[in-house]
Amino acid sequence: MSVIEKLAIISDTITKIMNFVITNEIVKPDFEEYLATLSAKNADKARVQALVIPYIFERRLTENKKTIIELFIENNSELTKEEQEIIKNLETSISSVFEVRRVLSNGFELYNLVNERMYKVLSLVKMNNFRGVTPGQFALCRIFQMKDEFYLLEISNVLSSINKDEVYKFAIAKIIEKPEDAYEQNPKKQEQIEQLVENFGKKFLECFNKDEVITTNIYADNLINLFNIYCDEDIMPEKEDFEANIKQVETNRYFTVSDFKNSYSDFMEKSLEGFSSHTSVYDIGIVYDKELGLFVLPFYQTFCKIYEVDDYKTIQGYKDCIKSFLENDKVPANIIKRVANKYSNFMNRTNEILETAYSLDKLLNYYKSDSVEKKIFSSASVLYASKVFETMMKVVTEKEETKQTSDVDYSNVGRNDKCPCGSGKKFKNCCGK
Repeated sequence: MSVIEKLAIISDTITKIMNFVITNEIVKPDFEEYLATLSAKNADKARVQALVIPYIFERRLTENKKTIIELFIENNSELTKEEQEIIKNLETSISSVFEVRRVLSNGFELYNLVNERMYKVLSLVKMNNFRGVTPGQFALCRIFQMKDEFYLLEISNVLSSINKDEVYKFAIAKIIEKPEDAYEQNPKKQEQIEQLVENFGKKFLECFNKDEVITTNIYADNLINLFNIYCDEDIMPEKEDFEANIKQVETNRYFTVSDFKNSYSDFMEKSLEGFSSHTSVYDIGIVYDKELGLFVLPFYQTFCKIYEVDDYKTIQGYKDCIKSFLENDKVPANIIKRVANKYSNFMNRTNEILETAYSLDKLLNYYKSDSVEKKIFSSASVLYASKVFETMMKVVTEKEETKQTSDVDYSNVGRNDKCPCGSGKKFKNCCGK
């Protein structure tokens, strides 16, 4: 099959899926609702076509949470062998932020900021559609692979090099949203993360003598900082420093924490402020999973208490707490298994509260199918290994330190006192260096 024939059949297959979206009796109403949420219900044909691609790959429908492509396959039993192969590869497409390194006659050379890998991609449309896209710019693209070649499905946005900070923040947000994108197509990066998870797991046990620690949001940042110091500088903080930051909430209860709702544009600054900046006090579990890495889990102790106490109904928000742990994609199947292994009544109580009749396997397959099917490291572990995160944190930290230390008096600070800059570290391990 020639290149032209290959491009034609790929384009035709994608067109069939797009037509399915706007005609199928199940999908069409949902797509129209999707357009309405984007204020695009009355948009022109070109705008609608531009929105179909992200819809196809981001939406799940029906009780079984089927993808649009799965529904398309179910409704098209006479697909050719070539079409089936294309659809199979479309299901593993990548949406990421890329730096444009070269513009070719038939595509681009792109560097993926998320997984730190170069791609040569072929365009499915004429290159004059991408006039103005030049080396040094950043592009939000979706690409997919067939055999040894990558194809460009869409470029949804292009930013100039002067927006580098914003682009880097967006790349980091993509890693947090979907950590597996940082390593699934980069075996070397996965090996690096696996080694990091193993090394940090040993250090966690050395610091805390157990693989999970419960405290409150007021003290969680300090504990994480102490652990980071040990990981980064191999300086073991003193035992009393750990003990001073392990506290319990007065009452276990679950509620909505509005402070979590930050836009990607300021989430790095907010992350530096930490959990202690939140107005409400709640419990936090700092949990180390030996396979997936470090998880910082708000209301983890409250979640466990639901299965620990006799009268769970005395715990405020108990049902919403369970639902939040099951429905939150950032809580993997391993965490749910951990709690289920702790408490023999886990499934009976969960089914009683949710009015369901799941086995543990069915519960995990329904709520945590992605993390059951593949290895998804914690966002924290992946960020530790990310070059773009390291670069951006240096920039943001330098800005914050300049702002915080400009009026700080260090004249009477002892080496073992907390640093006046507000980092939470001891002076000797921070500005006193």
